[in-house]
Amino acid sequence: MSGKERMIEQSKQWLSESLIELMKSEDFQDISITEIAQQAELSRKTFYHSFKNKEALVNYFCDKLFDSYFQRLMKQVPSPGVTMLDNTLDIFLNFWWEQKDIIRLLINQGLFDHMNEIWQQKAIPRYNEFAAPWHVNGSAKNVAYVMAFQLGGFTNILRVWLSQDEPESPTEIKKIMIGAIQQLADSIK
Repeated sequence: MSGKERMIEQSKQWLSESLIELMKSEDFQDISITEIAQQAELSRKTFYHSFKNKEALVNYFCDKLFDSYFQRLMKQVPSPGVTMLDNTLDIFLNFWWEQKDIIRLLINQGLFDHMNEIWQQKAIPRYNEFAAPWHVNGSAKNVAYVMAFQLGGFTNILRVWLSQDEPESPTEIKKIMIGAIQQLADSIK
C-alpha cells in the first residue's frame, strides 16, 4: 500500500470512528456530513472523496467489522462436526461480545438490519472459503438459502442477546445455542 493509499484508508477510518462517536449522542438521521468531517478533523471534500453519503460510510464500517470477523473465523482449523461447531460458536460469540457496544449502537440507531444485509452479501461469496461439515454442496441459489437460514439465526441471536442491559456471557449463550441445535437435529431423526 502506497503512502497515499494509507492516508486515504486512515481518513476513512477517522470518518468511521467519528460517525460512531456522534451516534452515541445523536440520531443517525440527524448527523450531517459536516459534523462527521469536523469530528474527524477533516474537510467535507475529504469525506466526499471517500464516500458518496453517510450510508456508504456505514457500509465501509460494516465491511471492516465483517472482514475482522471472517479473518478470525478463517484462522480456525477444520475439524470433526461437534468440535468445529463448538469452535465456530466460540469465535462467533466472543468476537461479537467484544463488539457489543457497537452492536447495541447499531440496534439503537436502526442500522442493525442494514448491517445484516451487508453481512449476507459478504458471507455468501466466502461460503466455500470456510470449510464446515454443515455446509451444503449445491447451486448458488441453494447456498444463498442455507446462508439466509444460518445467518438469520445468528444475527437474530445477536439482536436479542446484545440489546439487553445485562446480556448473558458468551458461554451461557453457547449452551443455549448448542441445546437448540441438538434439539433441532434430534427432531428430524
